[in-house]
Amino acid sequence: MMTTMSTTSTKASSATYTAHSTRRCSQRRRTIQRHHAQRVGVVVHGASSIEDVPPEDLALVVELLDSETGEELKEKVNLIAENGLLTMGVVDAARLIVEANKAQGQDAEVVALLEDVYVTLKYKFEEKAGLVMKGALEFAQELMKHFTAEDLEEADQSVAVNKVQLMMREEFEREFGVSKVALAKYLDEVLPVMDQQDARIQSQLEEATTPEAQAQIVQTMMQRTKERMQIEFIRDCAARMADQN
Repeated sequence: MMTTMSTTSTKASSATYTAHSTRRCSQRRRTIQRHHAQRVGVVVHGASSIEDVPPEDLALVVELLDSETGEELKEKVNLIAENGLLTMGVVDAARLIVEANKAQGQDAEVVALLEDVYVTLKYKFEEKAGLVMKGALEFAQELMKHFTAEDLEEADQSVAVNKVQLMMREEFEREFGVSKVALAKYLDEVLPVMDQQDARIQSQLEEATTPEAQAQIVQTMMQRTKERMQIEFIRDCAARMADQN
């Protein structure tokens, strides 16, 4: 289970980036202030694709341009993330604004400022996404300790299954707990990975040359089938609870 559901999240040195960003921002703010009129005219519709970006996402990015230092920029981005407003749409909006301004030949200092905003948003979004996945992984692993695939044969009467469903409801209602949508989405992405792993194990079975090796592989396959049943049950429960809201 640990191997099946392990994830790799993007990691970056926050301290190094913050110091680097602060220096860059501090050095160029004085220049940017002289280009305030230009900033007002920053290209946000220079590329056709950006026209599809929701106005609220663009507004968040433009608001970040008023940051006086890299540290202030980082604080504002953290606040946006804490309020649940940092989405992939916001990150895409920042990226498209950078690309549009580059294409229009905007002043290099203005482009550099926009890149600071984009990179800061991107790092924070990836950090947050990694934490969400890690939380979903750990919670799913904990749930799987409390019931077996055999319990699912009579799920309605199973004390273990009822306990797991109660644990899920309590977690979903807990402040800063794992969300229903995140758990269902994460487990839905785990299953295709399991399919690929199972195909490799099947190949190993076909290539096994001794009865002992074959028996060991078959045992592994049976255990994985039971884990899949558990994962599918948790996913379906989380998705059903999310649909009920």
